[in-house]
Amino acid sequence: MKLSSFFSIPKKLRRLLTRKQKIYLLILLIFTIFVSVLETLGISVLMPFITVAANPAILDEGNYKTVFDFLGFTEKNKFIITFGVVIIAFYFFRMILNITFTYIINKFSLGLIRNFSLNLFKTYISIPYKNFVQNNTGDIIHKIGGESGRVGQLVLGFMTMFSELFTILMIYGFLIVVNWRMTLVLTLILSVIIYLVITILLKQSRKQGIITSEAGAKSYKILQKTFGNIKFIKLRGKENEYLDSYNSSVRSIARANIVSTTLGVLPRNILENIGFSILIGVVIFIIIKMNSPELIIPIISMYALAFYRMLPGVNRMLGNLNAIAFNQNALDIVYDAVNLETETEGNAQISFNNSIKIDTVTFKYNTGNEVLRDINLIINKGESVAIVGESGTGKSTLVDILIGIHKPNSGIIYIDDVKITNENIRSWRDKIGYIPQNIYLFDGTVAENVAFSSELDETRLIKSLKMANIWNFLEEKNGINTLVGEGGIQLSGGQKQRVGIARALYNNPDVLVLDEATSSLDNETEEKIMNEIYSLSKDKTLIIIAHRLSTVERCKRKIVIEDGRIVKE
Repeated sequence: MKLSSFFSIPKKLRRLLTRKQKIYLLILLIFTIFVSVLETLGISVLMPFITVAANPAILDEGNYKTVFDFLGFTEKNKFIITFGVVIIAFYFFRMILNITFTYIINKFSLGLIRNFSLNLFKTYISIPYKNFVQNNTGDIIHKIGGESGRVGQLVLGFMTMFSELFTILMIYGFLIVVNWRMTLVLTLILSVIIYLVITILLKQSRKQGIITSEAGAKSYKILQKTFGNIKFIKLRGKENEYLDSYNSSVRSIARANIVSTTLGVLPRNILENIGFSILIGVVIFIIIKMNSPELIIPIISMYALAFYRMLPGVNRMLGNLNAIAFNQNALDIVYDAVNLETETEGNAQISFNNSIKIDTVTFKYNTGNEVLRDINLIINKGESVAIVGESGTGKSTLVDILIGIHKPNSGIIYIDDVKITNENIRSWRDKIGYIPQNIYLFDGTVAENVAFSSELDETRLIKSLKMANIWNFLEEKNGINTLVGEGGIQLSGGQKQRVGIARALYNNPDVLVLDEATSSLDNETEEKIMNEIYSLSKDKTLIIIAHRLSTVERCKRKIVIEDGRIVKE
């Protein structure tokens, strides 16, 4: 990982965090400094205690005597005992504070994961529909459920690393004051080792993080593809083929995590061995340079405690650097996703009493040629209109524009001479009942699937089910609480379609739109359902897309589309 790449992380995090989160983070950083001061104090008080305990006579001279007299002690043993008890109490206080700090910092990190995941979800349901359809839903789910968690771990790594860094710097400053020559020698040796470790560590961790992101996205796509086509996979006996593909992806993830985890413990093993070797060398150095044992013991103890605290701290810093490098790719993915173009839509009221007017509308997706060209069309309220044409001529796209899902690249949609805009688009959509070719029913009850995020009104629900001619069937089951299974697998094709019709009718729409809604049904079932729809739509505007002319034979108007243009009305 390049240094410039590392310094880009705070910039991206600053863009992702809210103002409240930034303030909370600042408070945590200040708390970190306070904890670091206590950590350093915990080491620095040990040296004078050991000095006094090893040589009580020192209380008769210098600063020790000043403190002894100021506190009003008369017996040296009582002073030493009191000093020790205070240190023990201080260590317990420091322990409680460290536990509290760990809890708070983890709570903040997990809160960020929730917010990142929520923001990603909000972004993807707010992007223009034509942009959404160009994404793989498995990839989107992986980003929302997987990559957001890795970004939270990256933030936790940054905060923990800062905490360890500040503590190490304070302890290091204390060591400089005690013996700057020996401390600088130790610094030179350890710095070379740490640099070599970091050079290898970050480069490999960054690489393994990219592998994890790519393999993770691929595994989600395989799962989505497999469970979405499980019937055909079983029919063709391709279970092992999909199993092998998934196994390959998760094996790549496992291998990347194994390498990353191994790299994470590498610094500890290296630094502990070298650090304790240096400590023994320090002991030898002190023995050679000093002849007074009472001076050697406190210094050795102080350096031992400093090393005991600093080496794990350095190791945790390197481990967090490893985690940051490993998760940086996730930050890049989340950052780019959160900054996708989104739409803000309002619910300003709009009335539909007369007509829908399409004025010179042109539409194209982000790639490819224009799908619709200079479409002009007026649909009067109460009309039944059929839109027919070959596959790929733009029929469904035209309907998606009519119902406000797609926005035209040029041209205007008017409802009673009022222009459809982002401010009133939701009010217009509320007036539409939409029945697609493939009705998606989630794993829940009929009531949940028909109401579908609207307020549940049992009377209105049963009425819509009766209108869709499926209530008699449901009464033989569990009524509105009948379970449909994932994708409506517990219902027949015709029953699923009727539940879809009930869903479209539930909010009593002004406009009923069928987009190839019966194309997958047999002729007899289609005829029954179309008879029901024509009967239900007498007081509604009916717009039907269909291949079969028999489906639309009772429509008052037939609009023929060829190559993105209306060629006949």
